[in-house]
Amino acid sequence: MTNPLSKHVKSILLIIFAFCLASALIQGIPVLSRLPRDVIWHGCLLLFSAVPFSLFFLHRAGKLTEEKIIYAIIFSGMLFHSCYVLLSGLYDRQHDEGVYTGIATSQINPGHIGYIEYIYKFRRLPDLNPYQLFSYYHPPLHYALSGLWLIFLTGIGMPEDLAFENLQILPLLYSGLLMLLTFLILRKLGAHGKPFYTGLLLVAFHPALTIMSGSVNNDMLSTLLLACCIYASLCWIRQKTLKNLIFIALSIGFGMLCKINTAVIAFPVGLIFLLDFIRTIRSEKRRDILLSIRNYALFALVAGSIGLSWIIRNLIRFHVKPGISSATEASVMYTGNYGIWDRIGLPAFADWHFSFPFHPLSGDAIHNTWVIMFQTSLFTEVYPQELSGLPLILCQTVYPLAIIAAFCSAVLFLVSQCRKYISAKKQRRHSTACEALFLVSGYLALLLSFVVFSLKYPYTCSSDFRYIVICLVYISIGLADNSSTDTGSPACEKHTSIFRRATCLLIWITLFLTTVIYMTWNQW
Repeated sequence: MTNPLSKHVKSILLIIFAFCLASALIQGIPVLSRLPRDVIWHGCLLLFSAVPFSLFFLHRAGKLTEEKIIYAIIFSGMLFHSCYVLLSGLYDRQHDEGVYTGIATSQINPGHIGYIEYIYKFRRLPDLNPYQLFSYYHPPLHYALSGLWLIFLTGIGMPEDLAFENLQILPLLYSGLLMLLTFLILRKLGAHGKPFYTGLLLVAFHPALTIMSGSVNNDMLSTLLLACCIYASLCWIRQKTLKNLIFIALSIGFGMLCKINTAVIAFPVGLIFLLDFIRTIRSEKRRDILLSIRNYALFALVAGSIGLSWIIRNLIRFHVKPGISSATEASVMYTGNYGIWDRIGLPAFADWHFSFPFHPLSGDAIHNTWVIMFQTSLFTEVYPQELSGLPLILCQTVYPLAIIAAFCSAVLFLVSQCRKYISAKKQRRHSTACEALFLVSGYLALLLSFVVFSLKYPYTCSSDFRYIVICLVYISIGLADNSSTDTGSPACEKHTSIFRRATCLLIWITLFLTTVIYMTWNQW
């Protein structure tokens, strides 16, 4: 008998790949690449406006199902991301992108694009000290995949400049796969109905993920691999098979081979492993204990051999430890002149800059981690001083709404998981309690690592929301969690339900306004 979930996964994958293929063809075929921006823009708007009308007529006909709403969300999210990719050039709103000079030259260029070009040009990983050129210290997974993508595109006859423009197709694909993984995670946790749609909409339309869908750095792939680890861990908690354990190991290993700081997810994973091993020891079954030791040793071997390979290579060949290439204290982005509380404490009202919510590069203008995090979550690291009129009013409206929505949704996630943990403990549902503990510890570990990172590297760019964009998956879990518990009175359940609905409404309004801003703001 066919698994219904498998059918939905295939349909969602078809939507994702169709948009990626269409975007690659429009950007990569010389005739199509010269399409006027207005043609692309109006075509996307036409498709976008067709979605609500289709849902309305399906509802009137009594044929609107949960699956069709999910497909509509994924379709709309991919359409929005594809539109962004098509209307944004290779060098628009990137981070440390560098340059490329093409295969005809032997020049080695810095930045993420230069790193990719090195692999494309010389057909090998960089054989130089990774700290000699900026961005080369990153592990090579994303850059190797991008380099192979360039080799494939130019190999089938695509002009080199259009092939480089198509580097954005891979992060577009990763952003779509993140929507799919969010769908699977929410399904695994039993989400359904309107809360489920809100959780999925958050990942489909959050502006940070829209920007990252066209970013040529390794952020989008590392976020996807973190989501893989979350899903794999939830699978393992329910079915402690070797297959699921290796799935976690591969997610962590390849995550570290993409970006070293993805290793943070190992802390909540290690916690659930420890609890399971303690439970196994208490069973006093020698066979089960030995089997657990074998499985965890295999996990360490797989995750460690993949994840640590880049670090070990650099230690052996160049005698350098892992880290990043930091700017100097003379940098305009430097925030180390301010105290710890000024940087990571609760910001004063004036520090939020509600009248002009855009993140400037200057550390003197803005140096609080949380303020930078919220502003970059909406508008990335841009500072459009010429903005005025309706777009500015919309930005000034959505900024405080986003802060309130983020705070409420974080509280909702933590409260719902804590209540689930307490309820599961009372009912002796070990796997449910373990799930809640894993999710809460993972969310808090990511936030803590973000704070430590911003302190260790005191620059405004260190507080960019893209470093913890995976937290959106945790927030989507909180928004989509409509399970009931027996930890409170009916009045408490009622208040929680009202708070959840209010938070979901705030999220819907914020996503709608940010979508309108990005569609009317002359930034694409």
